[in-house]
Amino acid sequence: MSPSKPGRNDPCPCGSGKKYKACHAAEDRAKAAPPPSTAPAHPLKQDLEAAMSLLGDADVSRLSQTLEHLSVLLQAAGPQPGLRYDDKAFSDHVGKALAALAAQEGLDAMQARNSLRVGVVRELGTRGFQEKLGAGLLAQAAKGGRTPEERRALCVGALLATAAKKTGKVRPEDNPVLDVVFDVQFREWSQKHAEVVRKYESLVAQMEPESMTPEASEALRKAEAGELDALVKHVQADPALVERISREAKERAQRVETKLRDPATPSVFSPEEELWLTVVLWEPLRAMKSQPKDPEGRRQVIAALLRAVKGAVDADFLEGMLERMRAGAKDPAADEPTREWLTDAAIAFEAEPARLVLAALLTARQEAKGRSAEEMVSLADLKALPAWTPEQLEPYRQLLEKEGRASGADRIRRAQGWLREHPVQLDAEA
Repeated sequence: MSPSKPGRNDPCPCGSGKKYKACHAAEDRAKAAPPPSTAPAHPLKQDLEAAMSLLGDADVSRLSQTLEHLSVLLQAAGPQPGLRYDDKAFSDHVGKALAALAAQEGLDAMQARNSLRVGVVRELGTRGFQEKLGAGLLAQAAKGGRTPEERRALCVGALLATAAKKTGKVRPEDNPVLDVVFDVQFREWSQKHAEVVRKYESLVAQMEPESMTPEASEALRKAEAGELDALVKHVQADPALVERISREAKERAQRVETKLRDPATPSVFSPEEELWLTVVLWEPLRAMKSQPKDPEGRRQVIAALLRAVKGAVDADFLEGMLERMRAGAKDPAADEPTREWLTDAAIAFEAEPARLVLAALLTARQEAKGRSAEEMVSLADLKALPAWTPEQLEPYRQLLEKEGRASGADRIRRAQGWLREHPVQLDAEA
């Protein structure tokens, strides 16, 4: 064989008399080809492919549901580097922006929230943050014990987070995964600051103005003007005050849980909220009844239940509960013990919504009652069914719309969407 490579139409060097292309050309090409790659496939290959397919689906409702699921997973993961905007920068930006928005007239809540969201993601949703977010979401997806739906939701978020790097055309305010991070972090920020402010104001209300220190008066004045950080720092700098707040919070939560176990205590949920919790938490609660014997299995079951509760108790759900409690606490027709209990409950549920909702579900003795005779009949019909489907909830949803309960009808509509992906089979224990 000649050491130089012959042309395709040259005689083959082997001496067969045939042209090279018809003789040894194919064999030589096979020998020269690089060996096939033996690198292992990416562990999330199938999940990333499913996420890509979802992003290309014309039915955007599926993507919307997946982003809601991603929000639940981010809440459950808690504040971690890479999964949240820089905490100090976020707090500084939000505090100043809220103070500026409060001074504007004629700005409705939706406009204010959108203005706040756009400002945050433009300033903090940098290319570097998006890359860290993508890596953090993939790391979450790779954790053991994840369901296929959880891995897909996290992979969708990771792909969206890296979209700007790959295309260079996605503005931060147009990237839905940055909106998800904002919603989760703003909810956490609001709960943290609202609880500190409320408890501090409760303590201040018990003091005579002349007994307050100048620092306390100034911190409270700034908080009323929208600058909450000064109040938070003042509270944190006083160990005795921190200890007193913590002690009172613990005592309040104990009083609320004791009252929830009283057979005479009405349900804290509306009927549509109770129905929503039933469908969303059905499987995690069933898993709790048949817990694995090994400690790791039990830990995963409990963690799954807590994640489900945090996801079910979204901002609208919590706000609806708190509005009813606060209204009841101011109802002149109610007796004083009832008003005190509702005041305690509103503060406790806002401070620890997931834990108190779970306590209410597991210990309360009364179910939510219909607000009209027709609604009570409709609820009784639902509870008599052996299974729930989206179609079987439709008459109840229509009844709520007819009675002018738009938020309740929307909650049932969301329950119907959940049931399409997670059918519920009731049993005799229900």
